[in-house]
Amino acid sequence: MNAKELIELNNEKRTHLNEANLAYYENMLIYIRSASNKSEQQTEELLLELLEHLLQAQSEGKNAADIFGYNPEAYCKELIQELPRENYKEQIPFAIRIIFQTLGMFSLLYGLINLAMYYLFGIGSVATSFYPLSVFTILVCYLVILYLFIKTVFWWLKRSTFGGKQTNKWIELIQAWLGATAFITLFVIVMRFVPHFGPSMQLPTASFIVLSLIFYFIASMIKRKEQQG
Repeated sequence: MNAKELIELNNEKRTHLNEANLAYYENMLIYIRSASNKSEQQTEELLLELLEHLLQAQSEGKNAADIFGYNPEAYCKELIQELPRENYKEQIPFAIRIIFQTLGMFSLLYGLINLAMYYLFGIGSVATSFYPLSVFTILVCYLVILYLFIKTVFWWLKRSTFGGKQTNKWIELIQAWLGATAFITLFVIVMRFVPHFGPSMQLPTASFIVLSLIFYFIASMIKRKEQQG
């Protein structure tokens, strides 16, 4: 089974855990999955193996602590150290897919917003001048920010998993909102302050919508090959 099938099987089997064992196991699951540099396939195989051990123990009247101990964080750290790192050859298609998805998202938003501004309010034009070097610079900055955002989310999830005492849900919501706002602000700053430089090109604004569909199609093809591989 590939990683996606293992995740689906894990989701199905997890429904058979009682409330206490489910809470314990899901903390382990989040903590282990947050080790983003590890092999996804090996990670999901490990998580499914842990779940099957726990289900067997539960059927015998035992709880998760009886099987994995009363210091699950230390246990998870040991398991993570034994997991192999993700193969760089497997990471390259994922990175390329993210790039095309990002290009698709921004092309679609740019095309729709500018066409709406022109036809609804008479602002702008049906043709757009842009600077490929500026666009490339902005894209690189966005990808770096996105990478930092994902790493921050994993760190936050890992930190909140075995924190000892439960954090108030409203505090968690405010923390998540502040974090998301900070990264959105970085996106806006990049868009605002990266100057126009290099040669310019002109394209019909509607063509950005067509380009977005092409980018999404390429991304979907890469994702399909990842799942098949």
